[in-house]
Amino acid sequence: MGDSFKVLAQGTLTTSSATLYTVTSSGTLLLSFCSLCNKYSAAATVTLKLNSANLTFGKSIATADGLILPVQGAILTAGATIAGLAGTASAIDYYICGDEVT
Repeated sequence: MGDSFKVLAQGTLTTSSATLYTVTSSGTLLLSFCSLCNKYSAAATVTLKLNSANLTFGKSIATADGLILPVQGAILTAGATIAGLAGTASAIDYYICGDEVT
């Protein structure tokens, strides 16, 4: 078994739900950090899911503000996904990191 501490996903959310990361078929993921930042000129909403469970749903983030989600220690098993979308195109940047054990 090997540990791989890494940035799992980073970028800008779109207005369509998109898979940001999929746990490898032989892995288990220990999620450690998830940050969301609104870079838009107005409040914007964000939805983020761990597999099919909402971590946040339609959460409004104020202009030039951020949100650090309480994910430290969340465990995702092989094939599980992290997915998200924003209510406003190009408004929300995300940064997600963790430890995948294979």
